[in-house]
Amino acid sequence: MRKLILPIALASATFGLAAEIELHGAVNADYASYFDSDFDPTNAANQDIDLAVTARMDENVSVTVMGNTHSTYVDSNGTYASETHRHYYAHSTAMGDGGRFTEFNFDGVQFRWDVTHDVGFIFGDLTYSAGAFNYFYWRDPSRYAVIVREQNLRGVGAEFGTAKYGGGKVYLGASENTVHTMALFGTYSLPLLNHVDEHLVLTPSIDWLFGDEIGRSHTYSLGTEVDYSKSFERFNWGIYAVWGLHPYQGKGVHSFLLEPSMNYAFFNLGFTYFIALTDEDEPAEPQIFTEDQLLFAIEPSFNLHKKLTMGVTYEYHDKDTNKGDDDYNFGGLNFYLYPTMKTEVVFWFGYNFSDNIDTDFAMGISAQANF
Repeated sequence: MRKLILPIALASATFGLAAEIELHGAVNADYASYFDSDFDPTNAANQDIDLAVTARMDENVSVTVMGNTHSTYVDSNGTYASETHRHYYAHSTAMGDGGRFTEFNFDGVQFRWDVTHDVGFIFGDLTYSAGAFNYFYWRDPSRYAVIVREQNLRGVGAEFGTAKYGGGKVYLGASENTVHTMALFGTYSLPLLNHVDEHLVLTPSIDWLFGDEIGRSHTYSLGTEVDYSKSFERFNWGIYAVWGLHPYQGKGVHSFLLEPSMNYAFFNLGFTYFIALTDEDEPAEPQIFTEDQLLFAIEPSFNLHKKLTMGVTYEYHDKDTNKGDDDYNFGGLNFYLYPTMKTEVVFWFGYNFSDNIDTDFAMGISAQANF
């Protein structure tokens, strides 16, 4: 505790001079029980908490300090961030495990100057990713992405754009992968259609590392996201599609995501299809930015109340399409509860129809809030 007194005092003095203090954060917590064929449970509980304090020196200049704490699990390969899966518990922190109680760590600092309403310059710790999923259990871009998973650097950046012509960002700095690496990231969202009832946005992105020891298997990632939506009275539908490319041992790995969705009155339908085209002579796991090489998921859902939705889901997972004993089928029932704005609670139940996973029946609850 004594080690924290001086930093807290200095931070308080600095923020005390600011014109306005803002607190932002995201809190995610969950619990799950996994039952084997003998109906013996394995219980897990995880959390991921991100907090950021922003001091606005005036209307154009601000300083942000960020912190994070997340539960961890330990296996034969080391310590990793935990997460609850409906299908099995390989990434979950078991109840009673000390990995649930972790320190709150410094997660970055940013100095921002908005030169105009359309242009802002940033110095500090910058995080970027591209090609995120809407599939519920792959929404975390630090673990799952089509183009590039979440990367971190300390350097400079520029963010620019308008509502009419779209917006983009460019980051350049020292990568956290290794001490000898520089990172460059650029992206731009171009609105090709921007009407009240119809939108089409094209977003190309590129991520490039420079150096002799880049600390990852690929020097660059590039790709494009396409997001289209259309509304007609009570009927709404849209398509989100992504293509990503990165090299692996001299060969290109192509990833494709298609996520169409629709809504009519109280009925909703969500669909996810993902596949990565890899080098068939090598294992798929080190070549991709996801847990499965092939994923298919479909979920029809019904709005029982303005704050309650029930969904029935079917999923097919294949970790490596060149292997024959690592795929499985999963059926589940989800209840989505929305107590207030930016808050979601999900009660879920599911059954694994494959012998490749030890878990048969699983159930749990997850909650998240953003502020």
